Amino acid sequence: MIRLILAALGALALAVVGFVGYRTFSFTAPPPLAAVEIADASAYGIDTSGAAQRLGEAIRFRTVSLVSEAEDRAPFEQFHVWLQQRYPAFHAAAQREVVGELSLLYTWQGSDPAQPPIILLAHQDVVPVPEDTRQNWTVDPFGGVVREDAVWGRGAIDDKGSLVALMEAAEYLARQGRRPVRTIIFAFGHDEELGGDGGAVLMARLLADRGVRAWFVLDEGLAALDRHPLTGGPAAMIGISERGSGTLRVRAVGQPGHSSMPPSETAVSLVAEAVDRIHAMPIERKLEGGPALGMMRALAPELSFTNRMAVANEWLFGPLLRQRMAGDPAAQALLGTTIAPTMIDGGVRPNVLPGEATAMINFRVHPRDDAAGLLRRARQAVSDLDGVTIDWAEPPREASEISSATSSSYALLAGLSRESLPDAPVAPGLVLAGTDSRHYAAVAENVYRYQPILLSAEDLEMPHGLNERLSIANLDRMIRFYVGLMEAGAMQ
Repeated sequence: MIRLILAALGALALAVVGFVGYRTFSFTAPPPLAAVEIADASAYGIDTSGAAQRLGEAIRFRTVSLVSEAEDRAPFEQFHVWLQQRYPAFHAAAQREVVGELSLLYTWQGSDPAQPPIILLAHQDVVPVPEDTRQNWTVDPFGGVVREDAVWGRGAIDDKGSLVALMEAAEYLARQGRRPVRTIIFAFGHDEELGGDGGAVLMARLLADRGVRAWFVLDEGLAALDRHPLTGGPAAMIGISERGSGTLRVRAVGQPGHSSMPPSETAVSLVAEAVDRIHAMPIERKLEGGPALGMMRALAPELSFTNRMAVANEWLFGPLLRQRMAGDPAAQALLGTTIAPTMIDGGVRPNVLPGEATAMINFRVHPRDDAAGLLRRARQAVSDLDGVTIDWAEPPREASEISSATSSSYALLAGLSRESLPDAPVAPGLVLAGTDSRHYAAVAENVYRYQPILLSAEDLEMPHGLNERLSIANLDRMIRFYVGLMEAGAMQ
C-alpha cells in the first residue's frame, strides 16, 4: 500500500512539474499586432535646439494651479498669447477655443469627416514650488534654463514638455502645408493638478455634446524606464488604465469627561481600532483583473526563467509571488487597491475625554474593485464597534476602464514607441496617479497614457519634486514621436 501511495505521489509530482514546465515555456509574448507603417523619425527636420529654448520660455510662465478665484490668472493668459506667437502656422490652420476660461481646445479639421478623430492631451498648469524647497534647487525653478543637455524647471516633464512637443510637431507639419485627413483635437487643461473639473471635464462634455467619438485619446501617465524592475532592462509602458481614489472618513463618538474615570472605550480608542481593522482588511492582490498580467506577458521574453515560471503558474506560486512583491509599494499598487491611513484628530487636552474623534483613510482603487464594494467591506470590518460610522469624505473616483492592448490605436502607439526606443519592448501598464484622460472615456474608443521619453528611477522623482528637467534628447524624441503619430494616424 505504501508503495502504491508513493508511486501515486511521484506520478502526481511529475505531472505538476510537467504542467508547470509547459505553462512556463508557453508563457510568451502575445503575437505581434498588425503592422503599422511608421516613417523614419530621423528624417524629420526638427529644430531641437530652438524647441528647447521655447520649452524654457514656456516654463517661465508661472502657470501654477489656481486654487481660488482670487489668484493671478495673468500667467495663463500670457502663456496663451505666447503660444499664438510661437506657433503661427498651427494657429492659422486650427480652430482655437477657450473653455472654462483658461483651458484651450484646438480642432485641426480633417478632410474626411467619416474618420473618427484623435484627441491629444496635455496640461498647462504646474504644481507650486514650496518656498522652503527653493534653496535645494540647482536653478531657478521657473527660470527655464537650458544647460547640461536638458531644459530645467517646474513643468519640464509634468507637463509642459508634452504640450510644447505637441505644438512643435503640429507647427512642423502646418508649416509644410500639410492637412490632416482625420481631425486632430488638442485639449490643454488648466487645472489637471487639481482634478480637471474646470478644464478637462468641461472640454470632454463639450466634445460629447458635439457627438465626438474619437479613435483614441493620448495623454501623459507612463513612460519608458531605462531599468524596468522586472526585466532589469529598458521597457516602454503604455498606460491602459488608471487607479481611482477616495478617502474614507471614520468617525467615533464616546462619552466626554475627565480622563481620571474613563469608560472601557473612548472615542480615540474606538477610532484607532476602526482604523486598524480597515487598514488590515483583506485586499485581493493578483495579476488577473487589471493590466498586470498583460504587462507580464508582453515582457515575457525579457523575464528571468524563475520570474516567468512564477508568473505563468500563479495558481501554484501565487503566495510566493505576492510575498516577493510585498516589500515593493509600486508592485503592491499594481496588483490591488491600496489603503493608507493619513489623518487622525480628536481631543484638545491630554486629561479630557473627547466626545468625538475622526480619521481619514485614503484608498487608491484598483480596476478590479469599486468604491461601493470597498465602503461595504470597511463597514463590515467595524460593524461591532458601537459609536463608529464610516462614509466617503467626498464622492470617490472609480478606476478608469481598461483600454484595449490589441487595438489598431495601441498598435500605432507601440510601433511609434519602438521607432523612438528600439531597445525598449512595449507593454501595457497601470497608471498609479490620476490624469485628465479619465474624463474623456465617454468620447473615445480607447484612452492611453504615455509620454515617449526614457527615464531613470531617479528621474521619476523630479515631477512635483526638486530639479525637474527634461533632457533635450527626450524632447527631441517626443517631437518626432508626435510628428509620426500625426502622419501615420491622421495625415494624407
